[in-house]
Amino acid sequence: MKRISVSLVLALSVLGAQAQSISGQPFIAVHGKAKTEVVPDVFPLEITLKDTSLDAAATQAEIEGHAQQVVALTKAMTMADRDVEISNLSVSPEYRWDDKEDKQVFLGNTYARTIKLRFHALADLQKAIDALPKSKQVQLDTGNFQSSKQDDIRRQLLAQAVQDARKTADIMAGAVGKRIGSVHNISNQGFNVRYVESNEAGTLDSVMVSGARAPAPAPPVALREGVIQLVQDVYIIYTMAD
Repeated sequence: MKRISVSLVLALSVLGAQAQSISGQPFIAVHGKAKTEVVPDVFPLEITLKDTSLDAAATQAEIEGHAQQVVALTKAMTMADRDVEISNLSVSPEYRWDDKEDKQVFLGNTYARTIKLRFHALADLQKAIDALPKSKQVQLDTGNFQSSKQDDIRRQLLAQAVQDARKTADIMAGAVGKRIGSVHNISNQGFNVRYVESNEAGTLDSVMVSGARAPAPAPPVALREGVIQLVQDVYIIYTMAD
């Protein structure tokens, strides 16, 4: 975890509907926030093996052959079973509408498999992408990079956001000669994860990679680690006392 910053923000408008239930009693509605930036250590890759053809046997053999190559790659990289998810083979008919004939035309069956991998180093993700079959039937998509410590960070940020809201309420109540009373309502508005570009030297921003890999030689896929910004918000309504 790099740094944790806490901001003090009043959020009366967000809690207006909740505040209506406090009949006549003075109250304070506050917004507490805590956030941090972490370096990702989980790098997902979704591989879609897909093709449509009238030659059922040949197309199925090609898709299954690519799947076997991917499985062999995961074994060569000694990936844990929990980091490899392989779907069953999906077969579905494909049609197009012929306006001249005013009817559907059968194009063949679409054969597809999806393989989801999780890497724990960006270099391993890059290595896997470079080693995968170079075919139009192989589509790659890297998802959002993640942190394996996200749940622990979530709890830490939640506690800090509550403390932030309490400090805000104390300051506001004291400024008008009051003190805060009991908690009337508290709401966790969600845990937001997004990528941000860092200005620090040596760190790189994240990149999404998707699309079919053509047989022709292509330049190496550029992958950047970046940082993940984790944000926790808490909204609290306190009653006020003299």
